[in-house]
Amino acid sequence: MVKEKYSDFGPTLAAEKLEEIDNLKIGTNVLRLEMIKADLWQEKKRKAKHRSWRERKEHFGELVQFDGSHHNWFEGRNQEETKVVLLVSRDDADNLVLARFYQFEGTMPVFDFWLRYIGNFGKPKAIFLDNHGTYKVNQKIALDEKTLTQFGRACEELDIELINAKSPQAKGRIENLFGTLQDRLVKELRLQKISTMVGANTFLEADFLPKFNQRFQKQAKKKANFHQPLTIKDNLAKSFSVKSERIINNDFTVSFKNQWYQLDSVQPKLVLPRSKVTIEERLDGNLVMEQNGKILNCKPINKEKTRQPDKLRVFVLTSNPNIHYPQMARVPTINHSWKRYQPKALTLH
Repeated sequence: MVKEKYSDFGPTLAAEKLEEIDNLKIGTNVLRLEMIKADLWQEKKRKAKHRSWRERKEHFGELVQFDGSHHNWFEGRNQEETKVVLLVSRDDADNLVLARFYQFEGTMPVFDFWLRYIGNFGKPKAIFLDNHGTYKVNQKIALDEKTLTQFGRACEELDIELINAKSPQAKGRIENLFGTLQDRLVKELRLQKISTMVGANTFLEADFLPKFNQRFQKQAKKKANFHQPLTIKDNLAKSFSVKSERIINNDFTVSFKNQWYQLDSVQPKLVLPRSKVTIEERLDGNLVMEQNGKILNCKPINKEKTRQPDKLRVFVLTSNPNIHYPQMARVPTINHSWKRYQPKALTLH
């Protein structure tokens, strides 16, 4: 039965599925030995590597590890969604895992993930992540060392500390989690015949994660919760938006991503041309234009650009005897004496 249905499963997962689906309870060690005899499993030889062990944090929400895993999650069953990424957070104190599939590991997907996280648990004290371009500016900037990515700026507004790992081994706990998920979750999606990102997210939230956390979640050393509640100053929709700066033109229009916007005559504050405005692209698709904390009233318009005519237009000036026209300078002809004149060469003594 294992050879027919679970040939690429590990002994532990195969034993779980035999009991869960086929009502056959077999010890993991017994099954492992039988699978080795049948050439369905090879005993792994582990190499000893010296690593400096880091003690776990003591409080829930004190440190949350976060990363994205790029993998063939649907095993080619859906050609349109072969490059989906799984964004995962793992609490360092109690191993609580949250995960969600997205099309790519970019600013907007990361914003959406943490908007959901904070809505459920509050703001963590610190987030531990790698040096992906979404989380850290990797270019060498000599003049401004505090240049932040959009996600870094959002976390600074919400008073969340970002800690960037210096090596993959430094965030080994979430790297090990990816190894487990790329084995277990892939096979669970196969058994459930799930091949879409929407279906996978529904399965994660309703079935897989509750069972996974029930089995692997641990008790934190101390009961205190280090997640901070939102304050009056916190605005998640505002913080988790992509912000850009633009200049107001003299006709009180603003250009942004090939679209023109007209500022209304009535505004909550004095607006002057040639001043800067901040444009926020929100997760819900709305665009907000702001200046000094005030949201400006604007609307999109179809402003045509000035274009040069296709053909050169020639205007003929008709002479008028009553108007005195200045005489044009006459150009000498080719045979004029001025053009036949050849100056003598000078000799140095």
